Amino acid sequence: MSTTITAATAVEAEAPVLLAVSYLRVSTREQAERGGTDEGFSILAQREANARKAAELGAKVVREFVDAGESARSADRDGLKDMLAFITATRVTFCIVHKLDRLARNRADDVKIHEALLAAGVTLVSATESIDQTPSGMLVHGIMSSIAEFYSRNLATEVTKGLTQKLAQGGTPMRAPVGYLNVRRTDEAGREIRTVEVDPERAPLIRWAFEAYAKGETSVTGLLRDLTARGLTTVPSPKRPSKPLGKNTLYKLLTNPYYAGVIRYKGALHPGAHDPLIEPALFDQVQSLLKARNAKMTRHVTHAHHLKGLLHCGSCGSRMLLDFATNPRGTTYSYFICSGRAAKKTNCTRRAVPVQVAERLVEDSYRDITISEADYLHLAAEVDAAFDEQSAGRDQEFTDLTTHRARLEAESDKLLAAHFADAIDLPEYSVF
Repeated sequence: MSTTITAATAVEAEAPVLLAVSYLRVSTREQAERGGTDEGFSILAQREANARKAAELGAKVVREFVDAGESARSADRDGLKDMLAFITATRVTFCIVHKLDRLARNRADDVKIHEALLAAGVTLVSATESIDQTPSGMLVHGIMSSIAEFYSRNLATEVTKGLTQKLAQGGTPMRAPVGYLNVRRTDEAGREIRTVEVDPERAPLIRWAFEAYAKGETSVTGLLRDLTARGLTTVPSPKRPSKPLGKNTLYKLLTNPYYAGVIRYKGALHPGAHDPLIEPALFDQVQSLLKARNAKMTRHVTHAHHLKGLLHCGSCGSRMLLDFATNPRGTTYSYFICSGRAAKKTNCTRRAVPVQVAERLVEDSYRDITISEADYLHLAAEVDAAFDEQSAGRDQEFTDLTTHRARLEAESDKLLAAHFADAIDLPEYSVF
């Protein structure tokens, strides 16, 4: 009796160890932080289901990969990319997911991920669905992948439909801009109502900003300085504190028709049900001023030149700028001018250099530094010799690396066997 038990134990010890990875995902940060029950199963529930499936397969989960708050509509997820890299470098047998839609929600990504698993010799297993490499399992896989994509696309359609309906009723389908507050209320029937209200603290400053700019006596930069001095800041959120506006934010604010009662959404304008902060006439006046000043400041940005940004003044070392001048007859001439002299940052007296002259000077300079044919042939021979020397020992290096890899794999197998025999624990194994 004693001999039989010993032999069975020896056979079990020699049996190959089946390794598995577990992949877990929830779509939003709120699900990850509050339990993730919106989609039926939290990270914890998925982990337990995957562990039970691994036990059924007789496999050990050696690594777990989690994407908390990531949508499966994109394959650009840190946890997923780390898992695919891990299985490529490790001899894993199974990749266990709770449901197929945890891995992908469109057929294109599903095919790519599945091909990566197959290339690494890994079998995809679902803890709750009959998915494997058998013909029937592959059929179920295809059906479930199509269902996951349908669910994702249908959800997007329903969301778009809801936003369209909200727009038709004058609602705001996005975060309210500075000067307004997003408010949630509950009606008598217990239903949540989301609306937008005027921010009593910031709205007066927004009105003042439009009125001050419409006078034409200040720039956007000057207006920003005055608004910051008056205390205008963004609305704080649970994760972002309140802060002063930036120049780009202020420019977008001044061009946002929302303040005149119009909602701009995906390039289209819709009448809003919110209270406007300014009159449409004032908004139009500000737009005219902004457009006129932008046109005045617009330079010849379409006139690029291959030497632009590469030349420096020989007198003071400042960068040479490309500039244009037009004579009374409408003929435009291009020049390179010293930025130090133009900005009066240096005492440089260098005059403007016509582009044609600059091109000729650069051409002459390159002619002086061009190497001879003999030098070129000599350098080419040295480069060829260096490549030949580097590639001479490539075969031996490849052989050495292959031998070293085989030795490391053997040591890894021994360590895994020791770990599963409870000789060393997982933290110790990770050190090796």
